Amino acid sequence: MVLMGVELTLLIFDTYSLKEKRSTVKSILHRTQNRHHLSTAEVDDWDIHNKTVLALGVVGSDRTVCRKQLEAAMKEIEANYEVDIIDTCWLEA
Repeated sequence: MVLMGVELTLLIFDTYSLKEKRSTVKSILHRTQNRHHLSTAEVDDWDIHNKTVLALGVVGSDRTVCRKQLEAAMKEIEANYEVDIIDTCWLEA
């Protein structure tokens, strides 16, 4: 069994309040969770209106498949939202 995760630091464009940020982050988390069957959470930078840290996690039997699933989710986040991924931290167990 493989546990794999990635911590993403995102810079969010066109958000000028915490309320707008919360709306964007909720949308990212729910869409990613539903489309890619991943565990998702906002884990840091709750009080900064244009930056957030998200964690994505997956459990599987093959390391390559898990990594591809996480990479696909990362590509979709950047393609569908006004965000830049400015840092990533991969976690494996």
